[in-house]
Amino acid sequence: MLQFIFGLPLSGKTETILEKAKELSENGGKSVIIVPEQYTFETEKRVLNTLGNSFALNVQVLSFSRLYDEIFNKIGGMSSQLLGDSDKVIFMNKALKQVSVDLKLWGKYAKSLFFARTMLDTVGEFKINGITASDLENAAQKAESQSLKQKLIELKVIIETYDALISERYIDPADKLAKVYESLLDYKYFENKTVFFDGFKGFTGQQFKIIDRVFSQAENVYIAFTNDLSCKREYDVFTNIRLATKKIEKYGYNQTFDVVEDN
Repeated sequence: MLQFIFGLPLSGKTETILEKAKELSENGGKSVIIVPEQYTFETEKRVLNTLGNSFALNVQVLSFSRLYDEIFNKIGGMSSQLLGDSDKVIFMNKALKQVSVDLKLWGKYAKSLFFARTMLDTVGEFKINGITASDLENAAQKAESQSLKQKLIELKVIIETYDALISERYIDPADKLAKVYESLLDYKYFENKTVFFDGFKGFTGQQFKIIDRVFSQAENVYIAFTNDLSCKREYDVFTNIRLATKKIEKYGYNQTFDVVEDN
């Protein structure tokens, strides 16, 4: 079951999560609290203070990045070396040169390091938002503009070539969450656990995909969002939260709502 916890800043959303985690732990249940990277240390301290040493052992605090480490430490497969920024430029430049004859629009830039960096930024944005080479191919087939169609085709070729070059020995940091998503198809990390998401102002495409995997495995999922339910304006500071909520609702899971009021 999915439950949202809504409230204004400092209204007690995190406290609600900690109390639920404490109750679960006291009854032998296991929980995972997923927060943005910068909140992991503070959340770990609050879990320890709220639950105590013994019951805190039943609660795992992770960021999405730490989730990658946690899963692949357990199932193996972390032998691939993470690429640094300069390494990524080298491999992208190599990929561009390799496919330059197939690039009608961008072939003349294939030897440019500046263009390699530009392509890395573009590819990184695609990956963060969960857009694959297959998605680009499908979009190209539907594109009415020949110029747009060609750009999408060339982007697909560049991404596939770049990924092929690094796949055997390296991993692009932008692919870490995609690896988590793929691993969760068979590895039931969240099975028999309650999962809490706290502190997020929205999610990336990759993160949404992982959340979908969490829904399919976990006993219960709680998502805490800062939101003013009394506000009826279409656009305000909480618009991104509402859009994220609607996207999660479209997954089609049964939902109830916990509303945390200001103190």
